[in-house]
This record gives sequence, structure tokens and C-alpha cells, in this order.
Amino acid sequence: MKFHFKRINSSNYQIIIFHGLTGLLVGYFILHPVSMAIHWYEQSQAAFNLSNAWSMLSENMIHSFAFQMAPMAVAFAVLGLVIGIASGLNAKSLKNKQNRLNIKRQLLQQSIPTLIAKGENEYVEFRASLRHDYRQVKTDKSIEHEVLRSIAGFLNGKGGLLILGVSKGSEVLGLNRDYWTLKKDNREGFQQRLMLLISNTFGKDMSSRIHISFHLLGAKEVCLVLIEPAPRPVYLKEGNNTNFYLRTGNVTNQLNTSETVEYLQSIKTI
Repeated sequence: MKFHFKRINSSNYQIIIFHGLTGLLVGYFILHPVSMAIHWYEQSQAAFNLSNAWSMLSENMIHSFAFQMAPMAVAFAVLGLVIGIASGLNAKSLKNKQNRLNIKRQLLQQSIPTLIAKGENEYVEFRASLRHDYRQVKTDKSIEHEVLRSIAGFLNGKGGLLILGVSKGSEVLGLNRDYWTLKKDNREGFQQRLMLLISNTFGKDMSSRIHISFHLLGAKEVCLVLIEPAPRPVYLKEGNNTNFYLRTGNVTNQLNTSETVEYLQSIKTI
């Protein structure tokens, strides 16, 4: 399956363009003439007089737009443009952070039963367990690896919520079967195991991107894993291969090398 990533956000570019043009205009029409007027005042030997100060100031500001002053005007315009672009990049970054916070806030504002009833989507995924195989009724550590794939997909994407203890069909199964497989057979042991897996697989810096909480739904307990987008690409070691996973739509996909490169290049423009 070939993925095409069109993640360029036109509103982000509009922010940068607006700030850049504003900076250019401010540099040309304000910074340049004002600096020239100040320079004239500092070099002038005439005594300061309120009665004619405005006329002299205006005259020198107008003179700053003369043809011979064009190089200086261009320099200030470029300075304003650079400052404006820097301001636009900062505003874009703040906007993207706010968008991510809004997504997180919207997820947290919904009740857990509501999230489960709506089913999986781009920001929500269910996993029946961390390590218990319900079909073969035994502990299977390969399931832990599947959970890590899901986490990697969210880390590399827009973040999201992984709910452990809920089947793909939205059936609440709970965590008791997982607890029984752990030396410390409770939520504390479960959290320690999960965070150890995340830290060993993705690096300790990724642990701060993962937020774990436990909730009772009737008599059954589920684990909510809130995952923030990672600041760097996250890879998963599988045998002799190192693979890249991404949450797209309501599935977590493995990208091949060219797709990974294309995706990472596309998000640089955001």
C-alpha cells in the first residue's frame, strides 16, 4: 500500500507570510524613516525647538524615501522581513501546540464509556490486553510488542489515546488477566511493566510523552494511555529490522523506507 502525505497546512503558511509581510512593511515604512530621523537629530547642531521640531522631523522622514536612500531602505525592509518571519514561525509553533492541546482536551472531556461506544478512530485505539492472549488463554509477550506498535504509531503521528482492557469490538474486558501474569499483580505492577517497555524500547525521554491512568467501568478496570506526539521519529526494533509505524485513520500502519522519508519530509513543513 502506497501512502501519500499531504500534511502541508496552508493556514500555517498564511501565518508566516502575514508576519513576514508585516515585518517588511514595518521595516520599510517605520523603522527606516524613524531611524533616519533620529540619526539626523543626533547629527544636527541646531537647538531643539518644539515649534519647528515636527516639520523638520517630517522633512527628514520624507527624505529617507529618496532614491539615494534606497539601499538603506532595502536593508531595513529585509531586517523587518527576517524579524517578521521569525515571529511567524514562533506563532506557527504556538498554534500547532495549541491544536495538540485542544485534541488532548477534547479526548479528556469525553467520558470513557462515550469514547468506547464511539469506537476506534485516528486518535483512539483499543487493545484487549497488554500480554494475555484471550484466544489461546495464556500469557503471550508478543502482545506487548503489538501494544508498542500502537504507541509508536501515536508517537509518530498526532498523538492519541490507547485504551487497554477493551476489545476491538468495544467490549470491556478489564485488566485482571494481565494482572495475574505479573509478579506485582495489581495496577502498580501493570504500570511499572508498561513504562519499562516504553522506556527500554523508545528511550527514557519518551516516558514524559506517555500519561497512564486507571479507571473502573463497573467491576472491570481499564488503563488509559494518553500519548503525546514525539519531538523526534520513533522506531521499533523487530528482529533484524528497525521499523517505523504511524497512526493513520483508525489503523496503525508500518511504513517502508521511502514512505517514512516522504512522511518525515512532509512534517518538516508544518
